[in-house]
Amino acid sequence: MTERICNQQQSEHSHNHSNMKKTALVVSITLLTMIAEIGYGIITGSMSLLADGIHMGTHTFALIVTLIAYMIAGKQADNPNFTFSSGKVGILGGYTNAILLGITALYMIYEAIFRLIHPEEIIFNQALIVAGIGLTVNLISAALLSAGDHDHHHHGHDHGHHHGHEHHDHNLRAAYIHVLTDALTSVLAIAALLFGKVWGQTWPDALVAILGAVVILKWAYGLLVSSGALLVDYYPLKEDCMAIQALLEESGSLLRDLHIWRISENHKALILTVKGGEAFKRNEFLRRMGERCEYAHVTLEVV
Repeated sequence: MTERICNQQQSEHSHNHSNMKKTALVVSITLLTMIAEIGYGIITGSMSLLADGIHMGTHTFALIVTLIAYMIAGKQADNPNFTFSSGKVGILGGYTNAILLGITALYMIYEAIFRLIHPEEIIFNQALIVAGIGLTVNLISAALLSAGDHDHHHHGHDHGHHHGHEHHDHNLRAAYIHVLTDALTSVLAIAALLFGKVWGQTWPDALVAILGAVVILKWAYGLLVSSGALLVDYYPLKEDCMAIQALLEESGSLLRDLHIWRISENHKALILTVKGGEAFKRNEFLRRMGERCEYAHVTLEVV
């Protein structure tokens, strides 16, 4: 006997719509600041300011990709051709961001090393003003994204299981951390410019650009690993497997086969084959398994 239970998570789409609006606002703010920082970085000759502008540009691009992912996921939410919902569209966007961010960081390191070898004059006063504006924008953006990251919760799962738990949006969380990282880079840029102004040195400016690029590389690597794992359906089975086996042992049943994978950042699917014991009750097992494992889709085969 085989039974399939599936409930696409419509509540996730409403959360995504709210987060999309916050992201759109932050994109507008950071885009304008990015243009100002890169422009003044070129005019003033500040490599750290230019790097901070490029860094902010990577955030802007990442947020644009996130916006596109939200729009596609929402538009295709009811498309049956997405077998397990459109939840992985956002994950694909994060993976794409990770690759592009890594390339950008390597280019920043190259430019900074070139400036160390061939120093250029820096107009410190103007560079400090724009860097301060950039830091302020980063803090405002972080506050906006933080509200979306921490305030919303996902209540009620499928199959009649109503156990509220925090709803995670890895795209929004990544954007929030990314903006905080940019704020740190802005602080370092200001420190380097102040040092350069007082002591008449340009090398701290380029050194800070390298440090900022290293931060981007670290963030990109973490995103690449986490999003890549979801895209290739990597999932640590041990905890869920032990919980399911414990439930089956109570009824004298055995677990013959189990497959678990994530269909989005917040939901997972299960396919399992069970050799039912004399005391095995299918509906009771599904209910208790849903409470412990919180699945969005399950295919259960009882032999």
